[in-house]
Amino acid sequence: MRNSNFHFIGNAVLRNNLDETFNHIVVLLAFVESTTYGEEAKSAFRKTIIIHTASIVEALLFYLMDKRFNNSAVSKYYTKWALRNYKEIYKINEKHLVVAGEYTKEASKLKKEKMNLGQIANFLRDKKVIDDSLYEIIDEIRLLRNEQHIGTQKTIKRYSKKELDRAFYIAGKTKEFVNSAIV
Repeated sequence: MRNSNFHFIGNAVLRNNLDETFNHIVVLLAFVESTTYGEEAKSAFRKTIIIHTASIVEALLFYLMDKRFNNSAVSKYYTKWALRNYKEIYKINEKHLVVAGEYTKEASKLKKEKMNLGQIANFLRDKKVIDDSLYEIIDEIRLLRNEQHIGTQKTIKRYSKKELDRAFYIAGKTKEFVNSAIV
């Protein structure tokens, strides 16, 4: 356990998965630094590294959330009010109606294990576990990872050393925070 880069993670399966992902990133870095590959290939390797780095950030934050909150707390957070069986009584204008109906509280069916990075970060920020500055950089890596969805892209995105360095910086800050927050 002490040889792990994530020795502070108590869950052995998660710790091993984090270490394997980290080791995979290290292997991919050799390709990024190699003179054998052109810039297009290096960009593709960086893209893969960013995806894996974001998954490490997500896993670290999930671990922190899982240590502090149960499924009930998550469900309560995502519970919302909904207007059901309503009838229009009076139309004020196109954007405003006077209605009558039932305003009911609907429990969320979302489980912690199904939350994504954005949901985890929002939850932890709103619960005052992470501050706005950490939230903002976590959102940066979330957006960077979400750029990977090629179906929505209008141009071919190239990934540079700058984006890779930023992803590593964010992962380092997240790791440092989680390590200090669970002690």
